[in-house]
Amino acid sequence: MEESQFQPPQPGMPNMENPSTIGGNPSYNDSTSQTGAPNGQFSTYGAGEMPPPIPPKKHTWVYILVVGIILAAIVGLGAVYYFYQSSQSEDKAYVMLEGNENVQDYEDYLKNFPNGPHAEEVRQRLEELKTMYADWTRIQNSEYATDFERFKESHPTSTLVKQADMKIDSLDWVTAQKLNTPEAMEEYLDKHPEGRYISEAGITQNELANTQVSDAERQGISESLNGFFQAFANNDEASLFTYITPTMTQFLSKRNATKADVGNIVKNTYSEDIENCSFVLNNDYQITKSVSSDGKVAYKVSFSVDQHIQRSGEGKTFGSYTANATLTGEFKLSALTLKEISRQNQ
Repeated sequence: MEESQFQPPQPGMPNMENPSTIGGNPSYNDSTSQTGAPNGQFSTYGAGEMPPPIPPKKHTWVYILVVGIILAAIVGLGAVYYFYQSSQSEDKAYVMLEGNENVQDYEDYLKNFPNGPHAEEVRQRLEELKTMYADWTRIQNSEYATDFERFKESHPTSTLVKQADMKIDSLDWVTAQKLNTPEAMEEYLDKHPEGRYISEAGITQNELANTQVSDAERQGISESLNGFFQAFANNDEASLFTYITPTMTQFLSKRNATKADVGNIVKNTYSEDIENCSFVLNNDYQITKSVSSDGKVAYKVSFSVDQHIQRSGEGKTFGSYTANATLTGEFKLSALTLKEISRQNQ
């Protein structure tokens, strides 16, 4: 009988001779050999020698690089978004200032965007607005249209120009009313064709045109008054009556004086010692013409007249009077009063 020879365990084969016992059952450890080499592999390192560490896998740095790039991209995009949003807010705030004359809005912009791309322009505009409002405050209660015209020249794009135009319109109308002539009304209408007072100005212009005294009317009034006083001086009743209406509302101190009343008053002013009497009208007529609703024309005339008397006895030889007369459209006297302002006696 042949003796069996001992065969050492082969690498990669379980140790069948000396199994370990786990839970009472034999267990064969085939994971690694005593040399530390994995099963199935033959180790070139002796007992007690450690193999060099396994180098890290080469693709780890790629992961790190990718993560870094992603983080940088996130930060970059965040910064871009922040600056974009800031830029959008600044643009919106700037656009809101277009045509805006609210000082507070400009100050708010500069507070929020002191270094914004439009900051310098906004500062300049803010100073212009402050100057404009100071100019307006200085003149807003002025009674001179020229102040508002100068404001318009200095600030032609201001929203206050409309208020300046309204001020000019009102003040020019006040001036036209004070002058109260057809020419003044015409000037207002020419300057303010769409003014607030064009209706009143047109009506007043027509009324003034109708009441404006022409040279022919002035001549007729003068001739009638001179003729009346000449007949008065001559005590010429027949001639006197041709210059007066049948009933005068007032003649000297007599109200509702008929022609007979007028004749008697004139006759009684003369005494026997008066040798001659004359009246001199000083041609300083102030004439106002009016037209009634039924179209009747009347003239009110203020003037001065001097009386010269020659007499044989003692008495008045000179008298100066202010006179007020009313004449019809036919130049007939319907009223006459005289007020003595000086006299001379002998």
